[in-house]
Amino acid sequence: MRIFSDLDLNGDAPLRARPGLGEWGPGRVPSTRAKKWQRILVPLVALALAVGVFFLGRMFYLMLTGAQAMAL
Repeated sequence: MRIFSDLDLNGDAPLRARPGLGEWGPGRVPSTRAKKWQRILVPLVALALAVGVFFLGRMFYLMLTGAQAMAL
């Protein structure tokens, strides 16, 4: 059972059914490899941003309350 769908959206469609397809493929469309990397990178970047915002908020909270900055 596959977790993700097939990233090749063209499938077995004939060339005449794919508008904008140039000699070497479509222009300005991410490749299948790029889409696979995006599926990995987007959640990691979102998690890193969430952790960064959390610790930034914690730092401001500790500064505003006068608590020790090194206290956990």
